[in-house]
Amino acid sequence: MKTLYICEKPKQGADIAKVLGITKYGDGCVECGDITVTWCIGHLLEMASPEYYRRDIKPWSIEKLPVIPENWQMIINKKTRSQFNIVQKLLAKTKHVVVATDADREGEVIAREVLDYCKYQGKIERLWLSALDVESIRKALADIKPGEFSENLYYAGIGRRQADWLVGMNMTMAASSLFGGYGDGVLSVGRVQTPTLKLVVDRDLEIENFKSKNYYVLLAKFSSKKHEKFWAKLQISEDKADSEGRCLDQQIASDVAAKIKNKAAKVEESKDEKKKTTAPACLSLSELQSQASSKFGMSAKRTLDIAQLLYEKGIITYPRSDSGFLPESQLNDAAKILDNMKSIDSDLSALISKCDYKQKSSVWKKWDNNSPSHHAIIPTESKSVDLKKLTKDGQQIYDLICRYYIAQFLGGYIYTSRTIVVVCEDETFKAVSNELVERGWKAILTFNDKVDIDKGGDKAIGLPKLRKGTVLDNTNSKIEAKQTKPLVYFTEGTLIQAMKNVGKYVVDTKLKKVLKETSGIGTVATRDSVIEILIKRNYLERKNKKLISTKKGRAFIKLMPLVVKDPATTARWEQSLEEIAEGKRQLKLFSSQQHQVLSSMLSTLALQKVDGSVKPEGLSEAKYLCSKCKKPLRRIKSKRSSGYFWGCT
Repeated sequence: MKTLYICEKPKQGADIAKVLGITKYGDGCVECGDITVTWCIGHLLEMASPEYYRRDIKPWSIEKLPVIPENWQMIINKKTRSQFNIVQKLLAKTKHVVVATDADREGEVIAREVLDYCKYQGKIERLWLSALDVESIRKALADIKPGEFSENLYYAGIGRRQADWLVGMNMTMAASSLFGGYGDGVLSVGRVQTPTLKLVVDRDLEIENFKSKNYYVLLAKFSSKKHEKFWAKLQISEDKADSEGRCLDQQIASDVAAKIKNKAAKVEESKDEKKKTTAPACLSLSELQSQASSKFGMSAKRTLDIAQLLYEKGIITYPRSDSGFLPESQLNDAAKILDNMKSIDSDLSALISKCDYKQKSSVWKKWDNNSPSHHAIIPTESKSVDLKKLTKDGQQIYDLICRYYIAQFLGGYIYTSRTIVVVCEDETFKAVSNELVERGWKAILTFNDKVDIDKGGDKAIGLPKLRKGTVLDNTNSKIEAKQTKPLVYFTEGTLIQAMKNVGKYVVDTKLKKVLKETSGIGTVATRDSVIEILIKRNYLERKNKKLISTKKGRAFIKLMPLVVKDPATTARWEQSLEEIAEGKRQLKLFSSQQHQVLSSMLSTLALQKVDGSVKPEGLSEAKYLCSKCKKPLRRIKSKRSSGYFWGCT
């Protein structure tokens, strides 16, 4: 064997092998002549647990911490051991490896950690590939990079994994040993899950402590000599409005109403603007989970599970994508995909017939080395789709993905916006109305109707055509009393969006930018599992579609040091990791800094424990004590059965 391509997953390997002209499938690989393509099925290796480094680590205690490995050890993932053995044997036969995993930090780690573990010494090259259509694969194969091209990404990925391990393992052991003895058992801490929990706790407390304020909207009715009548909304001056531009003093609105009663007014501005909104981007996993939560009440995990199943059936493209855009090279496939959808779903065929297959919406981008690892989730050209054989949930997810793709070819949503500004007794009133011209993409995405919202006032629909300077009379006015509303509780969909856009919760502008560039906290493939962990640990609970923090979750966040629950910490890490990826910072320096931060976290957490006996409010009381040592027992889920047992803390 001369060349071995190592991919991240079987589907990726099959697509690359097809373009290479390799069709002979072996055990866990595809091979022909001097070329073999194999895959890793995600991470084939796991990081060793604390017990590997410290045999005496149990029972956990703060005095035994921190555990900081001098030489990090990896162990073979039991679930994928057979595939690891295949890759290991193939590596022993080759001196030339082409890393063909995802074009990102994690993809680099998945391949190179295996190369390191197997002590591979041969030549390494990199296939830098962000899309799996035939043209993109051919282009990448014609421009294979040297191994050094992406090597620093590996060091950045290792840095991230080690830092996650240090914080997650040590802080979990510390928190559990200090406070888990109250009956709650393991108090799980994580770089992503803990800031995520804080988002929910902060939102819940803000809602509970919210005090509604009354505000007042003055609407005035104006009439022209031609008996053209319309309502307009008073524009409150900044000195009389709150930070949101609202009038909180009813007397101000009443005084203006009295001031303009039966008085003449004049049109200060009257204009019509033809406006156009383009179709929203195709679906990333985060957006798919958000839409599925909102429309169908589907959990994030359920959405990903269904999408994964559709992907494995060859119905949709790779689902674990955080991009809503598509490579220009795939525009040529649009006609086939759309025509195929006609035969699959008759409900969509009428709208597909209106599509302009050659139309290039803003979703199409030039794909290069800086592009996302995966493009948006779209339907494939597969003709083997039988909707009747899909579950109801499967049909809903497939339909959603299809609609966002079809929307790219229906043109823009076009409407005429009419604005009238009226001045009466030195007071300014404004009315805006929108009139449909072409429905465009909204014909397929009818649930996304935000631009139809009237921005001028409740009675501004169907405004008359008036000229500037037209004299009007104020014939009526009314004051509407309204109340400020609290934020709404998180759902799984909105929490995933908050994790993705967590930068808006950070004050520091530089860190805010970093979080925006790195797509927030967590990855598109792990956010649903983070939510599931928080629910499993009883930090969060589902109530209808809402996610609500529990007493335990709130008590836990109160205990945690700010640095471990603040999303700004992730931003600082990402800054350093990006510098490692660019070759501007050494992994050793980053690791040394993490050790210092960890020691500070542990010290801060230990200070929360007063006299070794104070129970934080919200954590469970111990029900039973150990007969031997008199320490609290905790209820533990059995791994061998569906039952529970009591174990000593």
